[in-house]
Amino acid sequence: MTALPWIDVVGYWVGIFITFCCLSFLYKDNPFYKLIEHLFIGVSVGYLIVLQYGDNIEPKVVDAIFGGGVHGVWLALRAVALVLVVMMFVKVLQPRWAWLGRYPLAFVVAFYAGLQVNAVAQSELGEQIKFSAGSIDAPKVDLNHAAPEALTALPGSSPAVAKKWIAERAQRPFASLDDAATRPSLTPLERDDLAAARGSLVGLDARAAVEPGHHDGFGIASNLLLLAGLLASLVYFYFSVAHRGPIGGISRFGVWTLMIGFGASFGLTVQGRISLAIGRAYDVLGRTLAPQDAARVHGPLVSLVSIGLITAGIVIWERRTRDRGDGPGADGQS
Repeated sequence: MTALPWIDVVGYWVGIFITFCCLSFLYKDNPFYKLIEHLFIGVSVGYLIVLQYGDNIEPKVVDAIFGGGVHGVWLALRAVALVLVVMMFVKVLQPRWAWLGRYPLAFVVAFYAGLQVNAVAQSELGEQIKFSAGSIDAPKVDLNHAAPEALTALPGSSPAVAKKWIAERAQRPFASLDDAATRPSLTPLERDDLAAARGSLVGLDARAAVEPGHHDGFGIASNLLLLAGLLASLVYFYFSVAHRGPIGGISRFGVWTLMIGFGASFGLTVQGRISLAIGRAYDVLGRTLAPQDAARVHGPLVSLVSIGLITAGIVIWERRTRDRGDGPGADGQS
């Protein structure tokens, strides 16, 4: 195996140092955190500028105008786009002309707002209407007759598993879910995935059967609950009737439904951030590297050195701030 290049080793060291610079904000705002904050914003802006120029401005404006690939009305539109881009940067040359940048900014905001309204209406509102107008029934997938797409969508399954199931049932129909999950053509890993996905409520047992006519009772109850929560949430936003009596009870149920939805969304966000933190910790400890590469990076040692440097830097910064009289208590008060 090829050893990790030194440039990558140095990159890991810099990444570890940057990680602890970010974590130094847990103490309080300090120069190390500000350095990484400015570095992140600068790199992000620079990357987006290069990306936008290479993907949009150069092929759609510069090449279209000077390359002769577009004529007539389309050329005029590209020229207008170029003028709008130039207007965005006029304030860099002359601050008193900064008001010119408001017009292309307003155009961009309005354009993307229109796109987002349509996208959100289709992806969220349209899907919600489609679901609420669908059947409440939750039939189980018949492993002996279902199409490949239905088999692939089952918990623990995959396109490869669905293909093998179709080949297996052509030779001998499945007698039970245990029989389907342990067929000889399945690899040990596929069998383990199917075994882990078993469950009578939301697992493979709840979604699949070996005979037609079976239904998922928990799925039907879930569909009813979701439909009731949707209707109650809509009642909460209906203000033409006073929310008292039965309407008030339905409205309160709608509020609870909304709060559960918001809480689940927030919990998912928190879990995503925790997952990122765990992944960063694995990188710092060298768990994502081969053993010989991790031995070259020395993640724990570099972490201790980074913590020591940041701690020493913050101590020096605190003393200089106190000596200048900028810190708390400099005027004799705390």
